[in-house]
Amino acid sequence: MTELTTKYNIIDEKPPFNAPLKGQYKQGFGYYTMRERLPVILTQVIDQLAKDKDQIAENFGGDPVREELKSAIGEISKLKYELQTDKDFKPIRSAVGDEAVWNNFIEGLGEDNSYFSACWLYAETYMYRRLNNIFENTTSLQKLDYFQQQKHKALTNSYDAMIAVLHSIEAFNKENKSFEEIGSFFRKLLKLNLWGNRCDLSISAGQDVKQDGDPFSLLESLEPFTVRDDTLDIWQCLTAQSSAETGSSGIVEIINDNSGYELFTDLCLADFIVHHKLAPKVCFNVKAIPWYISDVTPKDLQWTLDTFADHAEPILAQFGTRLKNHFASGALELRSVDNFWTSPYEFYRMQEVVPALYDTLSQAKLLIFKGDLNYRKLLGDFNFPYTTPFIDALRGFLPTNLCTLRTVKADLICGLPEGMAEDLQCKDSSWMVTGEYGVIQFAKK
Repeated sequence: MTELTTKYNIIDEKPPFNAPLKGQYKQGFGYYTMRERLPVILTQVIDQLAKDKDQIAENFGGDPVREELKSAIGEISKLKYELQTDKDFKPIRSAVGDEAVWNNFIEGLGEDNSYFSACWLYAETYMYRRLNNIFENTTSLQKLDYFQQQKHKALTNSYDAMIAVLHSIEAFNKENKSFEEIGSFFRKLLKLNLWGNRCDLSISAGQDVKQDGDPFSLLESLEPFTVRDDTLDIWQCLTAQSSAETGSSGIVEIINDNSGYELFTDLCLADFIVHHKLAPKVCFNVKAIPWYISDVTPKDLQWTLDTFADHAEPILAQFGTRLKNHFASGALELRSVDNFWTSPYEFYRMQEVVPALYDTLSQAKLLIFKGDLNYRKLLGDFNFPYTTPFIDALRGFLPTNLCTLRTVKADLICGLPEGMAEDLQCKDSSWMVTGEYGVIQFAKK
């Protein structure tokens, strides 16, 4: 392994409270991510590209592509070396439209502008942005998704679980149900959606993940692992009568995380909301570029819909066709992709950085933030004491009612009762980074 020489000394301590998480704290997950996980992810990208070079050349234009691919692999190796030797962040050279945002951000970091000295959120996000930047600056490979195979596998590995989920939902929807029964099932779907976030390729460093069995039947056994459950508040928010003064459109906005099985659970939730007329529309907010291995891009969403609609299993095919009809009718919508979702900025800075996106979100009735990275951006990778109320940790970011569905895969959290974190620590010292625990937290506007 490349010897680690860092800008500032590595401190053999846990990250302190009331400060940003950083890779320089050896007992924090940020250090482990920078030191172990991210170099492995870059190595896997290199290996996959080398293995698939003939197929890539065929798909993207023949022999000239081979040279570009070879050059790109060399650039990824350089990026890995920069990461492992804690080099200062280099500027982004991009035509995607976010060049000025990134470069101004990097300039504003001052001295704390390297992988181990910067806030962990900034450093990890920068690595994924630089990785894509390598392909943007080629002639032929700008549209290559170097994580595509892993994302496709994450869906196809989970068909049995998806079929079981759809049968449960279909059985529920077949019969007339009371308002209370619909509420109870909606809350179950939120929990199903929460645990779908376990299937995250960036936390497994790109190793195959799959969801099997009947996920609905597992929900009860997962209750003790849900350390905060605000599903009742979310249901009450969604079904409260909108008043004209709030300016709410009644729309639900999902800020998506992973493709594969987790995206399937997002689609199930949206389909249920539309079917039971709980909102006039559900909008999806996805990433503009390949991101954190398994994050959803527009291409991933379209591929998922096509895969379901063309599936030999009737219940999956019906689901895919129904979803396509929802998108065609406008009941579901893919928002035009905003580069803010792949920027380094925390969400509390959204209003200042992209006021138009903040205004759009303000008009919704409910925002659903999915997954660990969105949670980290909500808290700004700031190590609040664990009992800090969720609404306080948002630092003023509250365009409208919002909730977060997150399995815990990073060593920061808020909104816990006094003593809970200490009890969990006694049971399992790595409880914050395994994805075995989850939170569903709500903040009311």
